[in-house]
Amino acid sequence: MVKRLGILDETLRNAQQSLWATRMRTESMLPIASVMDEARFDTICVAAGVSFETAAMYLYEDPWERMRLLRREAPRTGFDVLVRARNLWGWRAQPYDVQTLFLEVLQRNGVTSFKLFDGLNDLRNMDHLLAEGLRLGFEVKGFVGFNESPAHTDAYLAGKAKEFADRSVHALVLSDSAGVMLPERARSSLQAVRAAIGDLELHFHCHTATGLGRDSCREAIRAGVDVLWTASRPLAWGAALPSTLDIIEMAREEGRTVDVDEDRVREIDDWFYWVAHQEGKEVPEERPFDPAYHQRYVGHQIPGGMISNLVKQLHDRDMGHLLPQVLEEARRVREELGFPHMSTPFSQFVGVQSLMNVLQGERYASPPEALQLYARGAFGEPIAPLDPDIKDRLVGDAPPIDPLEGLDEPVLPKIRAEHGPFESDEDLLLFLFLHPAAYRDFKANRKPIVRKPRLHPVAALTSELMKRDDITSLEIERGALRLSLSKEAAPAAG
Repeated sequence: MVKRLGILDETLRNAQQSLWATRMRTESMLPIASVMDEARFDTICVAAGVSFETAAMYLYEDPWERMRLLRREAPRTGFDVLVRARNLWGWRAQPYDVQTLFLEVLQRNGVTSFKLFDGLNDLRNMDHLLAEGLRLGFEVKGFVGFNESPAHTDAYLAGKAKEFADRSVHALVLSDSAGVMLPERARSSLQAVRAAIGDLELHFHCHTATGLGRDSCREAIRAGVDVLWTASRPLAWGAALPSTLDIIEMAREEGRTVDVDEDRVREIDDWFYWVAHQEGKEVPEERPFDPAYHQRYVGHQIPGGMISNLVKQLHDRDMGHLLPQVLEEARRVREELGFPHMSTPFSQFVGVQSLMNVLQGERYASPPEALQLYARGAFGEPIAPLDPDIKDRLVGDAPPIDPLEGLDEPVLPKIRAEHGPFESDEDLLLFLFLHPAAYRDFKANRKPIVRKPRLHPVAALTSELMKRDDITSLEIERGALRLSLSKEAAPAAG
């Protein structure tokens, strides 16, 4: 029996986060949402914690309204969200009553599933959300993050997957967010995870920043993975994910069936090519694998956006030449801190401390308070033990911290009493997503979300051509239809 491969579409979440800094406006999503609904994706991922913050803080759009409008346009396909463990968003752990409210409001606004992620793969940080998700009737996906390190063995990944399976999740995700997993490693790790979870639905997610994504996905398909994550071609490859049509073609080459509607996928691609053009966004090319670059990158695994920030900070000090030294220092710091998943806040811990070590000329001379809290256990159990000497320097005589301490104390009544009244639970959560000044700024500058019709390709082409100064007339002919357009010449000066 030929095994089906499912597709989880990440165009509206992971892809635009990777390439467009999560700045895609709702008006770019709504006109194509109904087509995405008809494409027969397994699910469409529509948000993560950063999506709420960015929509409100930078686009002045209500992210909850966005979700409701998308659901109205796409009523049949499941909506998915990435949930970042107890933090939900930002760095601060949210109490259990906030975690539960967040899930209830997601469900009320049309979300049917979520994947649960923690940068330390510490399930204690996810247990409340996992249990509440199951209670509320969500499809819950456990997310095991991979980084290239001595700690991330196949046995380690399989063990974490088994912890999720024992908690009755509906699916398990093995994720290579850094895009560093070699194809042979994809094969062995997925085989180990499959042995640990049995018939549980298995997803594979990888970024393509180092040029390994295509070959790793092929090995995932051969290993019998059930679902791959992809994106529309204009937001695929580069630092993002593989493109949907390329993965469909690959799956069929490997003898797997895919029931996604390819005509609809092409229509979706065409639309986002148009959006990219309108927004002045480049469409990335698929990067070839460069062993030398891969070798340099796997040491520090700092995300591209953060490297850009390091470059700016060094440039502002006329120290741009120190970047290679900072990245090499990041390799050491990442190892000394136990190989945390290089995502917020841990990528910041590694990057900031590495920069300080280089600029100050003394390692860990004045570590940030958040890093000291991490060393004391406030963010959870590290993936690997910290270097003992570094831990002593960071912790001193301070006692360890229970990462779950105080989370069972309700805070919502106090928030409502001190900062309310709020228009709704959605409004309250927006207040928590943003600091008070940003919340007031959003309220003062909120923009209405406009549902614009999707232009016919011919109308769009005509509109663009007529904007050009070097074209004065245009003829369109199709069958018996013939249309002629021309610009009037400006009157001559008298």
